[in-house]
Amino acid sequence: MNPVIPAPAVIRHCGIREQRAGRATAYSLPPIVGVTSIKFAVPVLAALLLATPALAREEPKPLMQAFLGSLKLDDQTASWDDVSDEDVDVEFPSSLPSGGIEAEYRYGGNDAFGWGINSGGSIGWKNSDTRISGGFSGDTGGVIRFDFDNSLFIGELHLGGYARAHLGPRVSVYAAAGPMIMYGRHKVEEEDVAAPTAEREVEISTSEESSFAFGYYSRAGIDFQYSPGQHLGLGVRYMAAKMDFDDTVGTLDLRGPQFVFTYSAQL
Repeated sequence: MNPVIPAPAVIRHCGIREQRAGRATAYSLPPIVGVTSIKFAVPVLAALLLATPALAREEPKPLMQAFLGSLKLDDQTASWDDVSDEDVDVEFPSSLPSGGIEAEYRYGGNDAFGWGINSGGSIGWKNSDTRISGGFSGDTGGVIRFDFDNSLFIGELHLGGYARAHLGPRVSVYAAAGPMIMYGRHKVEEEDVAAPTAEREVEISTSEESSFAFGYYSRAGIDFQYSPGQHLGLGVRYMAAKMDFDDTVGTLDLRGPQFVFTYSAQL
């Protein structure tokens, strides 16, 4: 007598459907909530894997540069009614000591070439070596000439762009340019002012004047790495701004090159 085979039964046990038909048993995966979650987890995980290198990569540290050098301003003429009937000759020192600091923030490029933002500032000052000379018409029709010393202080802040190229493992060259704002102060060394003759007195109504002006700067140079992250170099800078010393010497077009020694370090 053959055994009676029961009809297929469907038994649910812990979310797993078990089907028995005769001697054959089949199992099917349950429709669990995890399947839906995986659909969202896969793209999120992929995004995290792609973002991991970027998150692990540090932003490049800025390169800081300190410099000392000599600024040579262009001699010129100006108008100062208090001390001259004609334009006065302004003769700047052959060497105006100056110094400052630069910062380079890299935003793009590769191992051989980079570019970014350059910010910085500088000051220059010299006492008693800025000569101003002029003259008055005398009673005899001649011109009475005189000159006297003045002091000049200038300071500037700038923000521009830069590019730097590496010529080898230890040598790099760079260039930068952009706008700047300059502050200047002109002061008469009063003890040096005297009447050219008894015919005419030199009376200066204002002995000191300050001014702000917008201008531009540029810089270029070469750096030599002598230790990891530290460099020594040579550079040349150029700046120009038109300063209005209205109460003293008038408008001065302050411009000229600056030759500097530099020390740079990666912070």
